[in-house]
Amino acid sequence: MVNPALMEQVDQLSPSELVELRDAIQAKLGDEVPAGQWAILEQRVAEADANPDDYITLDEWKARRRARRTA
Repeated sequence: MVNPALMEQVDQLSPSELVELRDAIQAKLGDEVPAGQWAILEQRVAEADANPDDYITLDEWKARRRARRTA
């Protein structure tokens, strides 16, 4: 699990800073992630970059998932 203090810092980043952080993480991981997985991630990142306001929070996603399980 990621350090909560680190996640609080991530929450404070601007969109351009988040992109910079994402690119740094991708460069650091390098070959540890299979090429096919990078292709999927890059596609999803491109979709997110094209629609930066089209998202739900992790808490919202978890709540929806729980609701589907109980339905």
